[in-house]
Amino acid sequence: MAKAPKTAVLNLGMQTVTMAVFEPAANGGVTLDAFVTADLAADPATDSSREGQLRVVLSELIAKLGWKGHEAACSIPSQGVFARFVSIPKVEGDKVEQMLHFEAQQNVPYPIEDVSWGFQILPQRDDDKLGALLLATKLDNLDVLTNALRAAGLTPSLIDTSPVALYNALRFNYPELQGCTLLIDIGARTTNLIFSEGDRLFIRTLPVGGTTITSAIQKRFEGRTYAQVEDFKRAEGFIPPPGNYTGSGNADAAEAGKIARTVMTRIHNEITRSITFYRTSQHGAAPVRVLLAGGGASLPYTLEFFNEKLSLPIEYFNPLRRVSIGSAVDAQALASCAHRLGECTGLALRKILGDCPLEIELKSPSLARERAAAARRAPLVAAAALLVAALVLAGLYYDHGAQRVATLNEQFSAEAGKLRGFDAELKKATADKNATMADAADIAAAPVLRRAWASVINELNANLPERNVWVTKLRPMVGDQPLDPGDGKSGWPKASQARPAERGAQPAPPAVSSVVVEGLYLESDEGPAVVDRFVEQLAKSPVFAITPQNKASVVQLRATPTGDKWAYDFKLVLPLARPIPL
Repeated sequence: MAKAPKTAVLNLGMQTVTMAVFEPAANGGVTLDAFVTADLAADPATDSSREGQLRVVLSELIAKLGWKGHEAACSIPSQGVFARFVSIPKVEGDKVEQMLHFEAQQNVPYPIEDVSWGFQILPQRDDDKLGALLLATKLDNLDVLTNALRAAGLTPSLIDTSPVALYNALRFNYPELQGCTLLIDIGARTTNLIFSEGDRLFIRTLPVGGTTITSAIQKRFEGRTYAQVEDFKRAEGFIPPPGNYTGSGNADAAEAGKIARTVMTRIHNEITRSITFYRTSQHGAAPVRVLLAGGGASLPYTLEFFNEKLSLPIEYFNPLRRVSIGSAVDAQALASCAHRLGECTGLALRKILGDCPLEIELKSPSLARERAAAARRAPLVAAAALLVAALVLAGLYYDHGAQRVATLNEQFSAEAGKLRGFDAELKKATADKNATMADAADIAAAPVLRRAWASVINELNANLPERNVWVTKLRPMVGDQPLDPGDGKSGWPKASQARPAERGAQPAPPAVSSVVVEGLYLESDEGPAVVDRFVEQLAKSPVFAITPQNKASVVQLRATPTGDKWAYDFKLVLPLARPIPL
């Protein structure tokens, strides 16, 4: 029997994008074959370029996984998604959807024609009423998603939301839990609270997340960019214990920790109110355990903070608890971010196993029209082929029908000529549209690429020894060739020549993979060792990929002192940790 196909899934977070590949497991579950992650610009001010950022990042992830499929199931973040629990009178058939359509018009704060919405009837608890969960998001949000996926060569086979995918992953991985479980998913912009109690469900989204902490720290440390504060938070941030904690020797880190604890306290207060609401309005029980998920939960001592505040058993959510792990998966990388893979697991369960507790799908009208057109095209082609075959067979059996067949063939040819003309016009219009979208995406992605060069310059400046070393020349390298400076006289390849001749589903364009640094070091007691110290400092930077394996090739030139000069040449080739696309 042929092996079941693999499924690609995408968790399109506001700050981190995760792509994973799953396949059916022999035990009836699912197997994780591979996964990769990439970060988007953290600053909310860059949201206008989200489509361009997604296009760049998705192309990178597809290339890393070597995914050759054309479809992927997607989870969109709860930012901009409206979840409402409603009750309607118990009715039959089509009246259910009609009444829920009315409820959606009343609850969603946008015109119903401007949103994509879906619903699921919940287990009945009242003889006279039906409970339902409504989900809705603006069509503009889905257009950003579908446009970025198309540009990367993918089509969304399913559009899910983060809370729904997490709930399905929770129910699959923890089937033995009794009582009420509270899953706290701390994302970049929002925090999802998911209450699971048997088949009882409640979801609430709080507009507080990791970026709230970063923005608060940036206000305290004026003069630092958002990106600098975000990097500092990731490297030095933590949630300090209560009281006058002096465990951090870094004063800035201690101050940032106090700010982070204030934001977490705000989240805790909202959790307390949500528990009260769940118990009173949904008639649920108090949580007996807490599970932590999301990138925001990675901040050190977050688990201890909620353990202190909630006084409940608490642990990190393991969405791979009952998922098989493929032999090619990096176990060490997986262990550090497993609690972030809940959405990917939930999507895989829906695509591979089906029959999940929640199966709400948000549909893009433009995507639905494309699928409908494709579905109609195949029967029409088949019908035309059958008609021609019938006419040919009739001509073989009946001589008097030969003239009629010829006449019909002439008519078909004339119509086909008209259709071919329309087809050529459509292809030209489609090509023009794709070229325009690709150019727009390049412009939108410019903030991401601009930050990359700023990071290179900043890291070189930050790690340059205070004395005895000067940098006199800096050159980007495409592979092993320098990039043309623009004068057209060097003979080097130009940036414009590095891009593919046509746009579309083609390999990613070449990128600047390393930087050549040339300069002079002063005749001093330290001698050429000052260059080695410069390289050692650069090896600690996240911008450059200097490893023990390639360190010997970094120093291309370091002139030996002869005593007859005041300074000597050196040349370094610094590989970049993340190549910069051209």
